[in-house]
This record gives sequence, structure tokens and C-alpha cells, in this order.
Amino acid sequence: MLLKIIYQLILIFIILLMGYDVFKEKSAWLQLTAALALIPFVLRLLMIK
Repeated sequence: MLLKIIYQLILIFIILLMGYDVFKEKSAWLQLTAALALIPFVLRLLMIK
């Protein structure tokens, strides 16, 4: 149970960093790439395989 919480906290941290990168980038292509890389992390946070 504790490991699951730690795992989810790490995922939230990574998602926040990647989400910040999506909005920070000026190039639409880099924003799209970062958003596509973000999808698996969000799905993993929601426990969807």
C-alpha cells in the first residue's frame, strides 16, 4: 500500500514536469510530442494498463 502511494506521487511529479514542458514550449510540434509522451504516465496514474 505504501509503495503504491509513493509510486503515484512519483508519477504526479513526472506528470507535472511534463505538463509544464507542454505549455512552456513555443513550437507546436514539441508541444504535441510532449503531450503524446504524457499520455502513458496519466494512464498509469489512473491504473489503466
